[in-house]
Amino acid sequence: MKGLSQSSKRSHQISVLLLLILFSGMVIARWNQLYFYTPDSARYVIMAKSLVNGTGYREIDTPGEPLYAHRPPGMSLLLSPAALIAPYNVMGAKATVWLSGLAMLTLLYLYVLQLHKSEQSSFKSYPTLYYWPAILIAGMIAINPYTLFFSTLVMSEIPFMACSLAILYLLAVQTESPGKWHLACFTCLLIFLPFLRTIGIALVLAVGIWAIFHKARWRWLIGVACSLLATGFWMFRNSALEKSGYTSVALQELKSQGVIGTVFNILQRSQTHFDSFCQKLFPDMPGAMPRYSRMILDENAILPGPVGVYLLLGAIVLALSCYGMIKRRRQGGTVALWYLIFSLGILSLWPWVQQRFTLPLLPVVLAFLPAGWGDFSNHFEVSRPLFRKILFATCSLLLILLAGWQLKTDSALIDANLKMIRDPQNFYKDQLPPNQFSNWTAAGTWIRENTAPSTRLITRRADIATTGHRFQKLNFFEITNAEQLHKEIQKLPADYLVTFSRDTVSAFPWHLLDQDLVYRMTPVYDEQGVMILKLEPNRSGTIRNQYWHPNDSLKLARAAIEKFPHRLAFQVAYAQQLFAAAHYDELIDYVGNLEQQQITDVRLTNLLAWSYIKTKQYQKSIREFERAFSMPDQKMLRRDLVRGINLAHDTLEASYQSGAQDEQPAVQSDQVDLQLAEHYLRFSEITTAEQTLVKALKQSSAYPGSAGKRHHLLAKIYLAEGRKQEAVQQLNHAIASGEVEASQTLHMLQLEEKIEHLLKIPQKTDDAKQEHLTAESLQDVLTLVSWYQESGVPGKALSLLERTNTLIPNQPEILRLLIQSQLFYAQTTDAEKTLIQLNKLTPASPNLEGIKQQIESLRRLPRF
Repeated sequence: MKGLSQSSKRSHQISVLLLLILFSGMVIARWNQLYFYTPDSARYVIMAKSLVNGTGYREIDTPGEPLYAHRPPGMSLLLSPAALIAPYNVMGAKATVWLSGLAMLTLLYLYVLQLHKSEQSSFKSYPTLYYWPAILIAGMIAINPYTLFFSTLVMSEIPFMACSLAILYLLAVQTESPGKWHLACFTCLLIFLPFLRTIGIALVLAVGIWAIFHKARWRWLIGVACSLLATGFWMFRNSALEKSGYTSVALQELKSQGVIGTVFNILQRSQTHFDSFCQKLFPDMPGAMPRYSRMILDENAILPGPVGVYLLLGAIVLALSCYGMIKRRRQGGTVALWYLIFSLGILSLWPWVQQRFTLPLLPVVLAFLPAGWGDFSNHFEVSRPLFRKILFATCSLLLILLAGWQLKTDSALIDANLKMIRDPQNFYKDQLPPNQFSNWTAAGTWIRENTAPSTRLITRRADIATTGHRFQKLNFFEITNAEQLHKEIQKLPADYLVTFSRDTVSAFPWHLLDQDLVYRMTPVYDEQGVMILKLEPNRSGTIRNQYWHPNDSLKLARAAIEKFPHRLAFQVAYAQQLFAAAHYDELIDYVGNLEQQQITDVRLTNLLAWSYIKTKQYQKSIREFERAFSMPDQKMLRRDLVRGINLAHDTLEASYQSGAQDEQPAVQSDQVDLQLAEHYLRFSEITTAEQTLVKALKQSSAYPGSAGKRHHLLAKIYLAEGRKQEAVQQLNHAIASGEVEASQTLHMLQLEEKIEHLLKIPQKTDDAKQEHLTAESLQDVLTLVSWYQESGVPGKALSLLERTNTLIPNQPEILRLLIQSQLFYAQTTDAEKTLIQLNKLTPASPNLEGIKQQIESLRRLPRF
């Protein structure tokens, strides 16, 4: 028997080793240079380098290198060895996560065994009965597509799971009177856990409640006290830096929503997190597209059957696991139960909802499943052997089918990655991969090799800095309008924008490539799903027709959806372009068809709700907005959702008060057209603004009272399009209609002609020309520059100042305005020359020192 026992033990050890080898093979086959998650992944890598540099926990990719507070430093500490060996290398960081995955699977196997070793007296006699469930649980976690996916990303999920399992394993090994080294190891892990992910505080609280009511367990409270003290110090640090943390966000949610609203949101999120947990338990469960589906090229297969069946099975698994926790309370089952309760409670309070939040609970729940089922099955007394055989056969068949399905999904993830690695050029051309395959590290290499070290970037993905080695700022271009983007550019200020390529049709306000009146955004790099745009002054103050045409994005979206109709990324992009083109009814039908196929996404729901608003179906829009608030990944759209639901409520309330909503006076309709056109012009949608006004002018007989304003606004649009003669005609019409501002605009155009004539007059001598300009036109130049800036064409003002300074090089008024324009466009070299010129003329000016410091700030280089 002893030999048999040793042989059985050896066979199980070999089985575990083979499982780890299989898992490692799948992980390595999924390795690439992509980060996927932003900004988390790149932030972890950059912060790790910051720590090993000795500069502290700082954002070294941000001007000024401010102290970082948003994410705790645990993951960056874990990546520090990789940062010492290969700084900014994503493969070194992924290797760290892979090793954490191996530790997690090993600990899970040992933990399941330990739960039986301490409780079952028959373990020594029949060890095989308990080894195989442990291997099975570890194996199902290993081949779970979520595990494979997160094991190949630079994210904290897998290390957090390993750390939490290590804590629970130590408690299961010795529940009372722990030894010195045992307690020291436990304390270090408990301190470290909340720094990996803040929700680790749930396990700390669970241990505290478990230990405080039993005197023999009070020694465990040392670890709890140390962990709470360290976490409190971290929160105090963040508060001193006036940085918002997770707790402050939750409190702000309570303040803004009120008690009743918060309770309602908690109930919604609880349901969402339960659904999310079931999706981790049964990958590819119908009802939602899993996050890893974005890394699969073709349609991601969905498990058959209705959603309710899987939710019911998930509830049964959860109930059996909780029962097992209660029955194994002497092995730390109570801690696991409280951990589960606290985790779900905290997630329900947390306003942001993401699918990945419930993943760390999966191994803990599954670890107690064999114990829960074993104890529960002991209650069956009638026909127990036959019932057990039938149930065993049924469960075995379902597990085999589920394992086969998971391996199929794993192979799809691996296959897509291998295709990208083998032939990247044809891969991006033929496969039209989702934007999650975009190669940001290659784009970062181009930036490092082709731009100055002082170059600054605004990027859609934070991981551009790990290879670009430039100061950067993250911006979600898809939800940023022209006015907001201009402010972000000025705030940094930036020289380049880095975004997804045009294949991701909704990734950027593409009309700005031609219609931005402030900047010229010129594509200088467009490869492997990434586009880099160089920012230059728009010196003409007009649009161009070179990179964008109306409906280009809709055509691209239609072509993509026709080729790959089942890809979620293309479905969302197509819906977004339908909305942008005002095809609201078509969008409603399209999203409705997707929902009938059980395809849901918060972006689709948001677009559906806004389409209902556009078609004046406000009750339906409110229902869709409320549904979107409880969906995963609503974080990025939260502001848009709040704005939409408030608008729907306000419009409904106004309609109830005013009675007939459709019977609006003509003057109000006129104001709507004007406001709409002004809105389009403000956000550089010049073509759309022109179409709106031309349509309104055809209805001029309905509301002639504001004809002058419409003509004046159309004149501004014609000026932006470079159609000056037509603009003058519209100004004359506006003046005839009594529009006072049109007279000033016409005067400025006449002044512009005068200045242009003077700058181009045939000259006999430079001195005569300079004297003529100085005597007669200097004030006119200053007036025209001020008007250009007020009209939203600062690049045109810069051009005029540059030309004037060439002809009149020693005018302080011109130089002051010129250096302001140069700094506005971050032209540091030209600004330095202008500063030297200005310093010679007005050395005592108090503003010169501030300008000098601003130039030095723009010249500052990042310490990568």
